[in-house]
Amino acid sequence: MNILVTGRGSSGSWQIRGAQLGKAIGAHVEANVNSVKGFDVAVIVKRPRLDLLERLRQRGIPIIWDIVDAWPQPHGNLWSRGECVDWLQKEVNTIKPQALVAATQAMADDCKSFGLPVLPLPHHARPGQPLNPIRPSVLKVGYEGGLQYIGGWTPVLEKECGKRGWGLSLNPQELASVDIVLAVRDQKGYAARHWKSGVKLANAQGSGTPCVLGRERGYMEGASGAEQWADSPEELIAAFDALQAQECRKEISSRLEAAAPSLSGVATRYKRWIETLSF
Repeated sequence: MNILVTGRGSSGSWQIRGAQLGKAIGAHVEANVNSVKGFDVAVIVKRPRLDLLERLRQRGIPIIWDIVDAWPQPHGNLWSRGECVDWLQKEVNTIKPQALVAATQAMADDCKSFGLPVLPLPHHARPGQPLNPIRPSVLKVGYEGGLQYIGGWTPVLEKECGKRGWGLSLNPQELASVDIVLAVRDQKGYAARHWKSGVKLANAQGSGTPCVLGRERGYMEGASGAEQWADSPEELIAAFDALQAQECRKEISSRLEAAAPSLSGVATRYKRWIETLSF
């Protein structure tokens, strides 16, 4: 089967679900592709261009839409479930895919009413990450992502790190360079809590870095049991307290590493599912 994986090529989700995963399933990977001749199926990651949809339809090429992170942001992160599903229905009507790929099981469940094959596919861990050495003492807390998503967490985070003498590293080059990685979000809308991928957890697992997470579906679905959880300042303080001892962090690191979703494992599942589809 000759598979095309394409998208706009400008987001982190494209690097994960397009460049990395597309290559791993043996697809032709090309952002903003022009010629679609000769492909048996096209996987479109995130938001498609209308001209691409038209060219695919003209050649009768089936479309698989990977919905990952596709809703309008940041304002879509405040939507209710009804608003999210209404948006999704309109997009399905426009794209007319033959199958869907969801970033979480919760998103896949919300897609069932469309009557299309749906694959809930978690993000794989970042390939080639160094393992966290688990230093004797906590020195740094790390956060990957835009500061705008931390929002109201900033005061308690800065206060607790300052009180403990810990540094705060924003978008560290490697997770192994921090002792705890934080993945919390100030946005409380349905998509932000139910449709966001668990990529930050996957990367923490892949590097064996102890983590503190908000109770989002993407994280809860991929949890190993070694994670710390925080949806309030009090829970964040308790999580930081629990992660101070090196022996505790060593045990957590080992359990996280064992649960990491690999690129090869996710790709195998993805490829097999595509091969079962009837177009």
